[in-house]
Amino acid sequence: MSESHIPAWKRISLKKQTPKSENEVNEQSQSSIIDDDPLNITTHLSTGNLTKKEKKRIINGENKLSIKKEKRVSKPGTKKKEKLSKEEKNSKKNKILRDQLRYLIEFFKTKSETKFPITVLELESVKENYGDSLSKDVSADSDVVEIWKFSKQKQNWLIKHFFNLDEIPPVYNDLLLLYFKDLQGRSKDELISKCQKKLKQWNDYAEDQETKIKALVEGEKTSEQVEEEETEEGEKSDEPVKEEKEEVQMPNKELIQRSLKLLEIWKDDDLKPIELKKFSIDI
Repeated sequence: MSESHIPAWKRISLKKQTPKSENEVNEQSQSSIIDDDPLNITTHLSTGNLTKKEKKRIINGENKLSIKKEKRVSKPGTKKKEKLSKEEKNSKKNKILRDQLRYLIEFFKTKSETKFPITVLELESVKENYGDSLSKDVSADSDVVEIWKFSKQKQNWLIKHFFNLDEIPPVYNDLLLLYFKDLQGRSKDELISKCQKKLKQWNDYAEDQETKIKALVEGEKTSEQVEEEETEEGEKSDEPVKEEKEEVQMPNKELIQRSLKLLEIWKDDDLKPIELKKFSIDI
């Protein structure tokens, strides 16, 4: 490509000018290319090996020296967010009310003829979201109609976390049991089976405790003492030690009570009653 080649975009600007002679045209065009073109190139923008930034800089007539970006200066008066303490985090967490629990509250509010349990009204999360509205009686003459919308997704969550006291605390038992009162289908059958297993766990634990107490009273060796002696004899005689039996753990009483109450609600459905041995709730 000849050195005298002039880009198309430059020729357009030269046509607007009216020089006196051809010599002046050549001199002005050459000098303008050298002076105005920051990259000193004489190629067409569409065919030259230029980046988009370089092409944009040429068209805008900017200098080839990169312009330093101004540092962002924080506005006066703005401060960085301070980290919350553990107590503040717990306080903030206690004020949060799950959508699923809100769903349960709204159900009880519209379907129940009784007042809300005091333990629910005293919850910090309930006070924060509802204030005193749940404790006030709505007059019969009021034009306000309470609407509750069923949600399969939230119902599945309640079924899934029925035995999780961290997600559904014991104070929600009355609300939860009222909600599941009219539960039908496969979900109900599965929940019945799980509740019966919970009651059986308690009875197994109660039987294990009775056996240990009886052995102590009668002066007999408990199964744990027998296993310890067998282990010591096994170490002396270098015989293989028998595997220890798993100790029966005490089930959570709150979960047992929740399961028992739900089965009592469904006792008219030809369910076989399961009696709990020596069960009582500590108040």
